[in-house]
Amino acid sequence: MKHVKRYILLLAFICGVGIFLIRPQLRQLSGRIFERLESYSVSARADAVNNEGFTLNYNGESLDTARMRMSPEMHLLMPVSEAAACFKTTVTVGKDGGALVGGHYLKDVISVSEASGQMLVDVKEISEVLGMEYFWEDSENRGDIRSAEPELLPESYDLRKVAALNDVESQGTFGTCWAFAAIGAMETGLGENNGDFSVDHMTRNSGFNISPEEGGDYNMALAYLASWKGPVYKADDPYGDGMTDSSLPAVKHLQEARYIQKKDIEMIKSRVMDFGGVESSLYMSIANEWDVSEDYEASGAAYYYSGDMAPNHDVVIVGWDDTYSRENFNRKPEQDGAFICRNSWGPSFGEDGYFYVSYEDSNLGKGGVSYTRIEAPDNYGRIYQSDLLGWVGTIGYENESAWFANIYRAEDSEVLKALSFYATGENTSCDIFVVPDYKGPEDLQTRQYLGSGYFRDAGYYTMDIPEAEALEKGCSFAVMVRISTEGSERPVAIEYPASELTESADISDGRGYISYDGINWASAEEEYQCNLCLKAFTE
Repeated sequence: MKHVKRYILLLAFICGVGIFLIRPQLRQLSGRIFERLESYSVSARADAVNNEGFTLNYNGESLDTARMRMSPEMHLLMPVSEAAACFKTTVTVGKDGGALVGGHYLKDVISVSEASGQMLVDVKEISEVLGMEYFWEDSENRGDIRSAEPELLPESYDLRKVAALNDVESQGTFGTCWAFAAIGAMETGLGENNGDFSVDHMTRNSGFNISPEEGGDYNMALAYLASWKGPVYKADDPYGDGMTDSSLPAVKHLQEARYIQKKDIEMIKSRVMDFGGVESSLYMSIANEWDVSEDYEASGAAYYYSGDMAPNHDVVIVGWDDTYSRENFNRKPEQDGAFICRNSWGPSFGEDGYFYVSYEDSNLGKGGVSYTRIEAPDNYGRIYQSDLLGWVGTIGYENESAWFANIYRAEDSEVLKALSFYATGENTSCDIFVVPDYKGPEDLQTRQYLGSGYFRDAGYYTMDIPEAEALEKGCSFAVMVRISTEGSERPVAIEYPASELTESADISDGRGYISYDGINWASAEEEYQCNLCLKAFTE
């Protein structure tokens, strides 16, 4: 009996030691079991959500969830094209599951739907990077996306008080106000690093058939900047000497500009705060700093024109004052308030070259452009283009949507980094594609999807591409866009010799195709005698 007790005690001791020694393994085993159970629980809940159906609201508005799904990890996924339209941004995709969302790179947010093969993006991740809030109410199978409340604009704002702007210069007897306004808007958009760019180079190298004495407009300025002809520094090409050097390289690269196509005072204010000066047009009933008119009160530098004459002068809107009294004007508008504008008649005009224009002016703010993305000249290695005169006209199929593609030949072993084109109207959506090894029109059917975009404003836009497609030296490649512009019948911007002004447009330098369905393609040059405004950027 004595021995039996010893054996029992020894056995208990051995079991205790064994349990002590294997306890970490038991803990790890139990942890793995719980993880699997938890993972199974989450996955089962995701299956239930997909089977039962769910709703998603964007700022209170219900969205179509037919092509969305909940991932096994309970991440709500949305097709990339729908995400671009929903969040009003660009979403371009990479091969490793990453994406560029409104210029922000996100890792591991793209997956491919097994059912449809569509690319899907994580709604929560997009919401957060764009400064929005995302909530999921599990008990109701409901998601909510809420954008931040817009900040209230101040009653007055003046770029002269927040940045050291260059001195106002005089255009003299030349019709170069458009170039002074474009250069001024760009410089104010760069803030403290505003540079000092050459108006002379823009006017003498625009490519349009017009002399500096005759005038121009902001479409000409945008075409010059978008094609990387400039800007160059004023010191390298001074104004008014009758000479220029077309070989000077651009010291900045413009990659985005947004048009103003209707008068929206609050939108113009936001543009000035966010991007710097806005180039716009007005009718000036005075011709220089010494001229007089009932529309201009020189003592207060106040201008208000209420007639129906078309614009004849370009200026830069650099601020505003909601409290600027209507009593300051010779002709009294109905309400207080004025834009602060930078002129090109030298510092002796107005307040050191600046003046106030009533919000109620007949023309100012009804059209214009702001330069919203200005980058260093090394942002991309090479530009491929055939539309040096930019947006001259439009083409389409009496439908909001159309497809267009340009073919280029790679000059080196490169990677495609971005492509750019025009949104010819408000509320434009697009899908972009590439054919990295193009041999003929039939290859346009083998396109690879790169992403989608949405543009609230008409303008010129660049869409960057993560993990870009490799291009072989000497091989042709195609870049392609499916574009849809609300209310348009011709959504594709083209360059062509429309008039004496644009007679220098070279149609022989492009290889473009246009289609109404992405299947049947026609040569833009042969069928329509035009170049398509679609550029490619490589590294």
